[in-house]
Amino acid sequence: MKSTEQSPIYNFIRLLMTAAANAALYDINHRQVLRFNKQAMQGLEQLTGAGDDLILRLINGQLIYNNKPLITTLTASRLISSFSQRGISYLKIERGIYTEELLNLIQILSQSQHNETAIYDSKHIHFGQVEVRYRQSGAEQGALLGLAEISAVEPSQINDLYQHIQNREKIDLSGISDIVASFIHSFKKQGNAFLALAPLRAINEYTYTHSTNICLLNLAQAKALGIEGQLLNDIGIAAMLHDVGKMFISPSILTKTAALNEEEWNTMKQHPRLGAEYLLTVPDVPKLAVITAFEHHMRYDLAGYPEVKPSWKQHFCSYMTAISDTYDAMRTHRSYEEALDLNQIIQIMHNLAGNKLHPQLTYNFLTILRQLEGPAVS
Repeated sequence: MKSTEQSPIYNFIRLLMTAAANAALYDINHRQVLRFNKQAMQGLEQLTGAGDDLILRLINGQLIYNNKPLITTLTASRLISSFSQRGISYLKIERGIYTEELLNLIQILSQSQHNETAIYDSKHIHFGQVEVRYRQSGAEQGALLGLAEISAVEPSQINDLYQHIQNREKIDLSGISDIVASFIHSFKKQGNAFLALAPLRAINEYTYTHSTNICLLNLAQAKALGIEGQLLNDIGIAAMLHDVGKMFISPSILTKTAALNEEEWNTMKQHPRLGAEYLLTVPDVPKLAVITAFEHHMRYDLAGYPEVKPSWKQHFCSYMTAISDTYDAMRTHRSYEEALDLNQIIQIMHNLAGNKLHPQLTYNFLTILRQLEGPAVS
C-alpha cells in the first residue's frame, strides 16, 4: 500500500482530498488549504509533464485513470464519494492550470452534499455529469445530429463486412474505424451526444442495421460519461463487432420466427464465445471488442450466458451494450414482431434494471430518453 500511495496519481488524489477536508473544516483561504493546494499543483506538474491532460472517470463506482481502474484507497474512496454526491462522472484537468482553478476545485469538493453550489468548468478544468440538465426544443431537434454522416453508412458496407466474417476471411478494420469516427465527429458537432437517439425514434423513416444502432447508442452513453479519445473509438468498434458470433450460427436458427427448441437455443448461446474466438484471430482488433463480444449476454446478475464464476467482473462496455441491445430490440419493427412504444420500453427497462441490466447506467439511459422525448413520455 505504501508504494501505491507514493505513486503520482494516488499522491495527487491524497493532496486534493486533504485540502478539501481542511477547507471544509476551516476556510478555503486557510494556510493549510493553500499549502496542500500548492503541493497538489506540484503533483499535477509531475502527472502532466509529458503534455498529457489528467482525466479521471467514475464508472460503476470505480475511478478510472489512463483507461485502468485505480485501487480504492481511503482517499480515493473519499473522491469517489464526492463525485457520486455531485453527479460527476468525469474530471479533466488540462496542462497549464492556474492555482486559483485548482483551489476552486478544492472548494467544490469541500462543500456539503446538501450544498447546491453550481459546478462550472474553468479554462483548464472540465466536468462531466451523467444527468442531463436541459432538453433541446422541438425546433432544435429537427436539425439533429449529422444525419448526413449516419445515412452515409450504407447497409451494403455492413453486409460486406459480415460476409467476410462468415467466410472467416480477413476484414478491413479501417472501414469499421471510419464508420465509428464519422459518428464521433457527428456527436462533437452537436454537443449533446444523446441526440443520437432521436433518429431511432422514426424507425419507419430510417433503416439502420442492428450493429450501427448499437454503435450509436453505446457512443452516446460513453460520451455522457465523459469518455473521449481511443477508449471512445474502441467502444464504438466493440459495438459494431459485438454480434459477429452470429455469423457462425445456422441461418435457419437466426431467422426462425417460432420459439427455438432446446437444441437450437443451446446452439444460439454459443455465439458470444464464437465471436470472441474469431476476434482473437483478427489483427489490430481492440481487446475491448473481444471482451464485449464474449460478455454482452451475461446480464448484470450473471444469470445469462456464457456461464462464468460468481466473482466474474464484467467490463462497463458490456453493460452499455446490453442496455443498447435491449432498447434496440424493443424499438425496432421486425417482420414477426411490432416495435413497442417508448413508454412500454421505459417501463420494461426500468423493471430489468438491477437484474438483467446495470441499474445506474440504465437509469441514466432512461432519464435521457424521457428528456429527449418530452412530455409525451410518462
